[in-house]
Amino acid sequence: PGFNHVNELGKSPGYILAFTYAGEPEPHFVLADELLREYLPTKLANVTYEPTKFASLTIALSKEIRHLVKQVTPPWYKLVVNVTIGNKSKDETVDIVVTSQCLWDPHSDNFTSSQYVNETLFCVVLVHAVYFE
Repeated sequence: PGFNHVNELGKSPGYILAFTYAGEPEPHFVLADELLREYLPTKLANVTYEPTKFASLTIALSKEIRHLVKQVTPPWYKLVVNVTIGNKSKDETVDIVVTSQCLWDPHSDNFTSSQYVNETLFCVVLVHAVYFE
């Protein structure tokens, strides 16, 4: 027997049910990549490094980035955003290594990263998207 839209009493229920889950997760995170590349310069281009202000700025950036990325990410992903901001001296180069290790499914989970450097600071952003059914 096939699926039809008539209930047991012979009346149409007035609506059609549709599956709302994804059969497979989406493999790309391209929109988030582009979004981060465009977003960081708009927020940090004219910012000067001040250690006392950067705790609140880091929190604000992570919340804004999570909100923006969530708008271009399917709802069955949970997002984790990490923002690192540090001082860059005028006469020094920035050498930093940021690593993360996660227990995840490489076929369904995803991540993106972006960095921005100006005269006085560097910023590294990691966004992990974990598939959640």
